[in-house]
Amino acid sequence: MPSINMQQCFARNEKLKHYPKVSIDSIPSKFQLMISSTSNIFGKCLFVFIMLIMNFVHCRHLLHISLDSVFTVKIRGLTHFLKDNWLPIIFYLRYNHNLMRQIDDHWNRLQIDYDYETRKYFWTRKAFNRWILNVLVILSFIISYCYGFYKMYYYTDGDKLTSELNFKQNSISITIVWLFGSILYFVHFCKLCIYIDLVILAQTAVQFNLIKLKKLLNESTKDGKSLNINDIQNIRHKYLLSCRLVDKIDEIISLDLLFKFTDFVINSFDLSYTLLYTEQNRWDKCNKIIHHTIGLIYTVFYTHATLKIHDQSLESLAIVYKLSLKTNSIRLLNEISLFFNHNEIGFTFGGMFMLTTSSLSTLFSMLVTIVFASPSFVS
Repeated sequence: MPSINMQQCFARNEKLKHYPKVSIDSIPSKFQLMISSTSNIFGKCLFVFIMLIMNFVHCRHLLHISLDSVFTVKIRGLTHFLKDNWLPIIFYLRYNHNLMRQIDDHWNRLQIDYDYETRKYFWTRKAFNRWILNVLVILSFIISYCYGFYKMYYYTDGDKLTSELNFKQNSISITIVWLFGSILYFVHFCKLCIYIDLVILAQTAVQFNLIKLKKLLNESTKDGKSLNINDIQNIRHKYLLSCRLVDKIDEIISLDLLFKFTDFVINSFDLSYTLLYTEQNRWDKCNKIIHHTIGLIYTVFYTHATLKIHDQSLESLAIVYKLSLKTNSIRLLNEISLFFNHNEIGFTFGGMFMLTTSSLSTLFSMLVTIVFASPSFVS
């Protein structure tokens, strides 16, 4: 069944772009499913190998721990070590063939893949988001390697013995990054793509209902037609299915939001502490600023995508309320009132509360408080 916009394009003899069926079955998804908890023996062994590489690379953060009479440890290094172990394990256990099958079932029950505008919405936003991710990941990759070259060849000290020792240590560290860094960047890129694809899939389902409700409101306003209860029931049914789809996707997105915010808070605190209270090489500070800026851009980009689903659902409910003012039918009003019996559509923050604009502003206020309270920790 072609959509209205598709028929209008045919009437104007316009050439339509071909968009394939909506699917998140991409190369990153296939790779992560290959090393998931429901994979074969080869996939499980590959996951263990990747975890060994990840620990081998990130264990260098623990070299800053001192076991002298006064125990000292870099909090950022320890938290990065814990995050780089816990997050892949959780992803390994949750993102598997069973979850993908359930998501596909929820999506297929919506039966909206025939709609041209739905396919266009999904693939245009997926292409744009992939372009953003490619730019951020490649930029971070290039900067990391350039900074590694700098540390290896130009990080010198006045003492010749100290310089030779630093050169050997940095050479070992950079060699490890050369050997394993590319693999870890690819694994990290696959996870970022999966998270964004899942968010876009949820956006597409909610956007379909929003478009149908807008169309129904415009028709009732323009032509003065009475509302059709079958149309209301159909949209409400798809709205309920969209809720279930978002709830299923939230099983993997919610913890990722919690980890990303925690990591962002730690990085912000570390950056402010470094800039204000430590003396470092100019290039070291520039490297930190650039990487934290890239992390900030991605966090804002990712958070905006997750918040958009809740905003779309609120806009849908606002249109439903406007539709209730255009009829006096008890049957229609009862059907419309069922919309408001559903919970809000959106992702949760670690399963604790719904991530909305107000809750995000509260989290941001907490972040600002922690950063500005850093002098008290120093003193």
